[in-house]
Amino acid sequence: MGKTVMVLGGGIGGVVAATRLRRLLPREHRVLLVEREADHLFQASLLWLMLGWRTPDQIRRPIARLARRGIEVVRGGVERIDPARRTVVVNGKEQTADFLVIALGAELAPEAIPGLAQAGHNLYSLAGAQALSTARAKFQRGHIVLLVSAVPFKCPAAPYEAAMLLEDDCRRRGVRADVSVDVYTPEPGPMATAGPEVSKQMRQMVESKGIDYHPEHTVTQVDANKRLIHFANGATAKFDLLVYVPLHRAPQVVKDAGLTGTSG
Repeated sequence: MGKTVMVLGGGIGGVVAATRLRRLLPREHRVLLVEREADHLFQASLLWLMLGWRTPDQIRRPIARLARRGIEVVRGGVERIDPARRTVVVNGKEQTADFLVIALGAELAPEAIPGLAQAGHNLYSLAGAQALSTARAKFQRGHIVLLVSAVPFKCPAAPYEAAMLLEDDCRRRGVRADVSVDVYTPEPGPMATAGPEVSKQMRQMVESKGIDYHPEHTVTQVDANKRLIHFANGATAKFDLLVYVPLHRAPQVVKDAGLTGTSG
């Protein structure tokens, strides 16, 4: 008798899981994917979109195309998960599966830092990357700040790649002499999860570009009018163009299901 596998989330993890399972499982088994958005966004390319090297349509595809591969797509937000019963409520309707794969990813919460969303550009969203692309192209002089709001965050290399790409963009446009680039982060070092040697080499790479690196700086609030960042250690930083990695947290539906640890 056929079983039903339900994958929650149509990001990279969910799409890969669903397509692999469909390829491996006999056809009597169903593979469903639940996703609230109409399109899958390849987030790794947001850094190229930020520089104008990609357009939105080049980095997104309709989730509905997965049906061609034999995957049943359910459009809607996940409202409740019952891991014990293996049931999920989507659009007010309860769905039951034999197996659940939870790939809902992280919830981005820039609003958790007072003033941040009003002052800067969200590096991890399509709208933020598009707005940054416009602002970057016009930027001629002043302070660019790349700010990591909190740890952990997905893709530990992203803020450092972004800082180096923005620095390179200033060189290409002939304005580098009039621009400073700084990275502020609560981390003790870049990509610390990869180990001390990789972290050391990454910091050397960033600083070799003339980018100033400021570890152990945890942002508490941002004053958009004064263009000033306040940190928990009492320090402040001025900016003219602010690019940020937002705070990441588990989706509320995952917390409510009791699937998070003591750290949340």
